[in-house]
Amino acid sequence: MAHGRAVFAQYMVGTVTEAHAHQDIDDAVAMGLDGFALNIGDPTQPYVRNTLNYMFDYTRNNYAGRLWLYFSLDIWASGNAGRGIYPTNDYHALLQEFKDHAAYYKGPNGHSFISTFGDGRLTNDHWRAFRREYGNALYFVPDFDRTQGYYDAHPGWWAYWEDVIDGAFSWEAAWPIPGRYGGAFPGDIAPDKTVIAGTAAHGKSYMMAISALLYRNVYNSNVYRGGELNLPTRMAGILSMSPAPDYIQVISWNDGPGSHYIGNLWPEQNTDAQPSIYATQKTAAHDAWRPLIASFIQAFKAGLPATSMTPPSNLPVGTLWYKSILQRIICPDERLGGYYSKPDGFETAKDQLNWAIVVPAGATGYSVRAISNFKVIQTQKLVPGLNFGAADRNVEAGVQKLELLLNGKVVQVAKDGRCITDTCPDGIYNMNPQVVGLTTGSVDGFCLISMDFQDVESSDDEYVFV
Repeated sequence: MAHGRAVFAQYMVGTVTEAHAHQDIDDAVAMGLDGFALNIGDPTQPYVRNTLNYMFDYTRNNYAGRLWLYFSLDIWASGNAGRGIYPTNDYHALLQEFKDHAAYYKGPNGHSFISTFGDGRLTNDHWRAFRREYGNALYFVPDFDRTQGYYDAHPGWWAYWEDVIDGAFSWEAAWPIPGRYGGAFPGDIAPDKTVIAGTAAHGKSYMMAISALLYRNVYNSNVYRGGELNLPTRMAGILSMSPAPDYIQVISWNDGPGSHYIGNLWPEQNTDAQPSIYATQKTAAHDAWRPLIASFIQAFKAGLPATSMTPPSNLPVGTLWYKSILQRIICPDERLGGYYSKPDGFETAKDQLNWAIVVPAGATGYSVRAISNFKVIQTQKLVPGLNFGAADRNVEAGVQKLELLLNGKVVQVAKDGRCITDTCPDGIYNMNPQVVGLTTGSVDGFCLISMDFQDVESSDDEYVFV
């Protein structure tokens, strides 16, 4: 296995049909991902082994050497599910079965690549024992970013953990958050810079996260972490870093409840009632982020800056995204609290149309035009490489649209996302963005004002046409 920079996407292992698992792998290969970080919560559930069998064998048989899979142990979700002494014990049988599979990703030391979601409040002695179970034949790049001293690269942190890890992975830095974890603004890479300086000094690898946002309103959690231009800002920042990260993990492929999915939300895996209010494939698909990330992957692996990003083909690629409610709305059930309250971090969100466009090298004459409720609210000239921005003035309820122009003529349009509204059609403060890609064809469009998220063809749907 040749080693260099690699980009993976977090994949939530759940109940999924064999055909859908195969489709996810096909889609990942098509956009240039190196593989999936398979997030495994309760490893004792029977669907886990079924899904892993679907994915590992299909990958080996169809994409040998092109796509790889590795385990990310979701320690917090396991919770000692198998009644072992420690939660890591529950993963032993799966690791023994799959870690030497031909499709399993190996680190630069030739050993099986293992990551985690969280540290489980386990000590360095426990993790040393975990490694010894496998004869230390692992390449261990865990997410220990909530341990004391991590984001300071404190010498005490390194003294405690250095012989345990082969690399470090920062999850919380993917989004801004006030306080201890994450950056000061959407896309901020300052927390990663401190950590990567530590990994470089200690001869360890570093895995960095990119993600569009985090909005989760389920499982006793109601939180928003922007959002807005987080994704393209972070992309540009990563491509300017020196030293650069060794690995990137896209958060996520299929985490519907977290709202940061870029892949398919299959109905058999997404059956919980609460997230179905705001995250379904029919009404809030996020596929349009993939061409942007595909362009980023090419540049990252080639060591190029954002100004040298190129689209997968000779035509520009781009995306428009926005939340479908205005900040001023008041939801009538907010007084009930919990699921119906404003999410933590709501006040940091903005009423704006966010966009990113990758223009081919050497191309001239391109510009972009953002339109809100039939009014042009922003125009901007574009240059080769990654362009991104936000139309943050005069955003109104109604139809939203982004037009790509070449020498003044509209050549592509991002349209037909849900309307922005000044009401509360879902009964909650729904922060999951509409994500719409640039396409050729008619410049006309429409938007949905309100909809039944369980059935997009509901007679309760209300439309506005351009």
